[in-house]
Amino acid sequence: MKINLGCGNDIKEGYINHDIRKHRDDIDITFDLNEKNWIPLLEPSDNSYSLTHVSFDEIRAWDVLEHLDSVINFMDNCWDLLKNNGVLDIKVCGYQNESFHIDPTHKKGYHIKSFDYFIPGTELGKEYGYYSDKRWTIVTEPHYDRKGNVMVKLTPIK
Repeated sequence: MKINLGCGNDIKEGYINHDIRKHRDDIDITFDLNEKNWIPLLEPSDNSYSLTHVSFDEIRAWDVLEHLDSVINFMDNCWDLLKNNGVLDIKVCGYQNESFHIDPTHKKGYHIKSFDYFIPGTELGKEYGYYSDKRWTIVTEPHYDRKGNVMVKLTPIK
């Protein structure tokens, strides 16, 4: 099972499409990603599917984290929801991307080293790994796309 968090208008076939509001008919589930614990919020009100034991093969979060209050809460929830070897696919607005400064809903811009805090083998992960006990490993090295967004794929260490 795969979920597309904060899908906006980027609806993905084969995913549960999530957003904060049901602004289109093809959004399957809605809740605020700033909530502390997402698991009780994942059951849809229309019973279109059942998540009796929530675990995902993939969580896609493109253009989401820059809108949230806590990256640590987001990462911890994703860690809880991913299967072993599941993938968290992130695209987040880079701090040098002009869009970061234009969109009034953006709270933080990211650097390719921003996720190192969650990776035990990195310099930042060794020094500041105490931010969360839920650790990750890199699937695809963090890099900037042509617009200055940070792209990275991670998998939880369980």
